[in-house]
Amino acid sequence: MLRSLRGRLTLGVLAVLLVVLGAAGAVGLHEVSKSERAALDDRMRRTAELTRPAAIADVQNGLPRKDPRLDAVLRATGSSVRLTLARVPLITEGTPPPAHDRLPRGFSTFHSGGRDYRAYVTTLTDRNLGSNARLEVVSALRGTEQRIADLRDRVVLIGLAGILVTVVLVWLIASVVLRPLRRLRAVTASIAEDEDLTQRVPDGSGPAELRSVARSFNAMLARLGRSAEDRERALAATRRFAADAGHELRTPLTSVQTTLSALRRHPDLDAARRGELLDDALVQQRRLVDLLDGLQALARGDAGPIEHAEVDLTELVDEVVMVAASRHPDVALSAVLPEAPVVLEGWEPGLRLVVENLVNNAIRHGAGGAVRVTLEADGPALLVDDSGAGVPEADRERIFAPFARATGTETPGSGLGLALVAQQAGHHGAAVTVGQAPPPLGGARFAVRF
Repeated sequence: MLRSLRGRLTLGVLAVLLVVLGAAGAVGLHEVSKSERAALDDRMRRTAELTRPAAIADVQNGLPRKDPRLDAVLRATGSSVRLTLARVPLITEGTPPPAHDRLPRGFSTFHSGGRDYRAYVTTLTDRNLGSNARLEVVSALRGTEQRIADLRDRVVLIGLAGILVTVVLVWLIASVVLRPLRRLRAVTASIAEDEDLTQRVPDGSGPAELRSVARSFNAMLARLGRSAEDRERALAATRRFAADAGHELRTPLTSVQTTLSALRRHPDLDAARRGELLDDALVQQRRLVDLLDGLQALARGDAGPIEHAEVDLTELVDEVVMVAASRHPDVALSAVLPEAPVVLEGWEPGLRLVVENLVNNAIRHGAGGAVRVTLEADGPALLVDDSGAGVPEADRERIFAPFARATGTETPGSGLGLALVAQQAGHHGAAVTVGQAPPPLGGARFAVRF
């Protein structure tokens, strides 16, 4: 029971209730006892005051006499009134007083014969008697104590009954209050059992604290889901990298191996033939490097989201075009850029891959003619036009797959450039389309619209 929240809640309420009822009962009993004793003292004082005139008259007349009615009243209450003169009892009314020492004036309590008594002593104020005549009113406390004990027993019984009823009610109410928590526990158990991080716990009902816990739990599930998705993407990218590398690198590696074997078996080859074999090996080696670079970039893009920052597309496109123009002086490469910066939120290396691959693709397939790169601020949009043969309409979607080539294309390359363009465009929420470049170029137009 103590391990459950409902049991602890019930126990906590029970502890608080015991303290409150105990304190309230103690204070109440103290006040009742005080009131009972005050009433007894008041009755004893009034008894003395009412008896005083008759007692003075009896002492002055020397004829002490008993009052039957007073005697009956005093006996009924377990009290006694005694008149003494110079410590000699003159008259006693009511119950015979217990043995005791000389009592002080006023109120006092004494113990005699195993019982407690309350006494009130006053001196008869008469100039002829001096202070020798004393009136003593004594009453047993048994009746008062019995009433207080009975009241204490009733309070305890009522308190125990109230505690029992309260415990039952708190247990039932706790069951109702904790019902949303049990539903939350059931949902979380289902999520853990099914390993489904897409589920969410209800956070629109129940107490505010429980709604807050549910929202925090849903946020944690969302973070775990994103982490799991990133991990799956990374694993998928790794598997894809391994599969693509094993498939695509086999041909150039085999070609290099064949070339090296031929050179080893025929050391007497003439210089021209040896040069041809070495050139072929260098071409295959460059293809290997391009393939590895492309596969690495493709796997990195597939691995997961990367932190974005503000990128100036105008400056980036200008840099890429300048570098490409210096590497390919035989190509008429031009750029049409806006005067103002075109700022985009994105991953700078990914955006650079898009521009570089599109420009290099246009140079490679533009038949050594002209390439024009246009950046439009409205959108923004990147347009790359070339003067080549263009892309057949049937191939305009297929060429963005890894290692895919347009029909009839013999131009060397890794086959990953456009796949990287499509991948990074998707990461940046852009759409890539292929069409025909307007005159005078008339070749292919690749458009990336953000």
